[in-house]
Amino acid sequence: MFLDQIQIKSNVAIVARERGKKVPSLCRDGHNIWVNLGREYLSKVISPTALFAGHVDNSVVRYIGLGIGGNKQTVNIPANYPTLDTHFPGQNIFDKDTITTTTLERPVKVSGTAGVGASAGVWLKDVAAPPTFPTADSVEFQSLFSTSDLHLAGAYPALPLSEVGLYLSNQTSALLSNQVYDYADAPGYIETTRQTLVAYHPFAPITKTNTVSLEIHWVIEF
Repeated sequence: MFLDQIQIKSNVAIVARERGKKVPSLCRDGHNIWVNLGREYLSKVISPTALFAGHVDNSVVRYIGLGIGGNKQTVNIPANYPTLDTHFPGQNIFDKDTITTTTLERPVKVSGTAGVGASAGVWLKDVAAPPTFPTADSVEFQSLFSTSDLHLAGAYPALPLSEVGLYLSNQTSALLSNQVYDYADAPGYIETTRQTLVAYHPFAPITKTNTVSLEIHWVIEF
């Protein structure tokens, strides 16, 4: 019988700035879900391999990704952003309570070439390394999405962002669009090679333009 339980608590804060000034109406914060893949990772990262040569999983937290999916999305994307709807198709049903979530629902590119099919892109942004430690039993990962990130040289003038994911270093940040989306598999359009995450958070949409930067602060407490 376990007398104590180790619990993981994590919070996400998104700070939006326009021309260097904080924009409260575009800032978000809330509790996210540490999904099953994240729980599996924690059990392996503290476990030794034979002869204590290393960890069963040597991955570390490395990336943060953004998307336009999730059940907090309230924007009519097909009507207002038809290009985004074509390039990043999907539903808006992922929530913060389903621990079996494995990917962002509708991830968007940080940089690269706009389009479908074999268009290249980077989908994940590095966190700052090393992270910070607000308390003895917590760690904070931060990532900055600059004013130019996500817009792909003007191909996407504005994006209604509504979901964020935390990723390990064993994921590939640069993939072709058809390695992330299966454009023939409606309604989810999720390709099997899409990057998998360890934590997920949907939020009320933030309209990201090329005058807005986003600071993502992801705090994990044990």
